[in-house]
Amino acid sequence: MKLRFMVLALCVAAGAGLTKAQNTVKETTTGKHEIRVSVSDGLTQGSVDIMGMGLSDAVLGSKRTDQTFSMVYGVGYRYALGRFKVGADLGFSQSKSKLTLSGESSPSLKERELNFLVLPTAEFTYFKRSIVELYGSASAGVSLSKHTETGLTEAGKSAADKPSLNTSFAYQVNPIAVRVGNDRVGGFVEAGFGNKGFVTAGISVRF
Repeated sequence: MKLRFMVLALCVAAGAGLTKAQNTVKETTTGKHEIRVSVSDGLTQGSVDIMGMGLSDAVLGSKRTDQTFSMVYGVGYRYALGRFKVGADLGFSQSKSKLTLSGESSPSLKERELNFLVLPTAEFTYFKRSIVELYGSASAGVSLSKHTETGLTEAGKSAADKPSLNTSFAYQVNPIAVRVGNDRVGGFVEAGFGNKGFVTAGISVRF
């Protein structure tokens, strides 16, 4: 709950600061729709998975190897309301590892975690000139994680849990972002923190 209140407070503070910023955005009646394809570093999600696995291993005496974490791949939509935009981002990432149970010498089972993000998003453009556009955004939604285990040994097959699906609160705040391009096609980079990570980059198409 404290995390949710922190995110809401940051969103309010960011909005208050942005409304005071110098603005040169031209109002238009075209290009209100925007589709985005992006990739994020995913460091935040990877860190959460590592911490959770580490605590579990410390309690059970197991050992994980061959851990891999993907970046967060996303697609988003925005609808322009003057300087403001509303929409949503969808994200996907996955992690894999092998688990050696206590008392075994080789990996006992394979683990795979799929993470899906659904993030309603609000965005504010506070500067636009020529091909450069500066903006900030805040998102709050849900993360869905599907965990599966596959036994590699007899002990692993006995210990493997059934697939499980968990949900949790998810957020992303990007106070600093820049888009470079024309009214149709452009590239963007966003810096902030949240479930997607610290840096997001991609392309956008407006119509």
